[in-house]
Amino acid sequence: MQRAWEIASKSLIEEGWNLDVFERPLSWPFKPRPVTISKVRGTLFGVAIGDALGAPNEGKPRRRLLENPLSTLQPHNDRPAGTVTDDTDLTLALARSILATGTINPDDLVPRFIEASKNTVAGGWATEQAVSRLERRAAWWLAGTPSAGNGAAMRAAPVGLFFEDPAEIRSAAFLQAIITHRDRSAAASAIVNALFVGWLARGGPAAANALNWLAGAIDGLEVPLASRHQKRKHNTVAGLVREVADYVGEPEKAFEHFHTGAFVLETLPSALAVFLSYPEDPEKTLLTAAHAGDDTDTLASMVGGWLGAHLGDRKLRSRTPSNWWSVAAASEIEKISRLGT
Repeated sequence: MQRAWEIASKSLIEEGWNLDVFERPLSWPFKPRPVTISKVRGTLFGVAIGDALGAPNEGKPRRRLLENPLSTLQPHNDRPAGTVTDDTDLTLALARSILATGTINPDDLVPRFIEASKNTVAGGWATEQAVSRLERRAAWWLAGTPSAGNGAAMRAAPVGLFFEDPAEIRSAAFLQAIITHRDRSAAASAIVNALFVGWLARGGPAAANALNWLAGAIDGLEVPLASRHQKRKHNTVAGLVREVADYVGEPEKAFEHFHTGAFVLETLPSALAVFLSYPEDPEKTLLTAAHAGDDTDTLASMVGGWLGAHLGDRKLRSRTPSNWWSVAAASEIEKISRLGT
């Protein structure tokens, strides 16, 4: 990973990116426990279940979804119930690459992203554009789309599982992000997702006291972005992560405040608010996320990953309907879980 970091950071610093955040020390503020196969399996199944639950609702307004709520896996995109989308496919591609190489190796990861993108359902625009450039042999550190979409964050969970040191998780999540999303806030959101998975999988509390630590891990990386709904207001992922504490227990208000589109300034804080509201009730949490409106598959998949990292697969399975586990990626998740531990 060191060589890849040198190449990417040189290019980005020349463009004016401030990467000083990666020079700051970062450690777990609790005594971490080893990541178990239960936490790996739970995280990956959580991603897939949230993805498959939310996919039929993607793009629909929240009010309409609440009028006809779903409680089971449903067909979508002309595919059967349990079909996953790019959220899961790219997450598993990243997991396989880390396990094959022991690191973030773009020479291995890029072909896996290309292959996964060819066969996925409901791929994101920014990732598709980047993959198209990568297929034409663009340099991996230059191919990423300058988009603050959530495609880099949604797949970052394996970084938190398979890297131990939080500073290394931060760097690894950043590197995998810029391959498709060459944007500061997109990369920052990927770091937050990976670190929170790592936090929960190692026994960190599923509580709002994680928020300041997560925000501090990315402070200084971003340039404030204009809100899509409040044109005169500019925000960063770090700033909004801190705001989430005001909405714990009130996810509906979080949806109204942050919104739930594919913009990282919307998806990530809304997902955090849902998860922290009901971390011990995964059925309620996932259904709330899947009915949030707009980018429901990504929002629910991130929430599902955190639930699995927190509870492990046994508790997650015992507290959710059995038919939710009939996701298309189940056999692949089982294989990766065994390899990952």
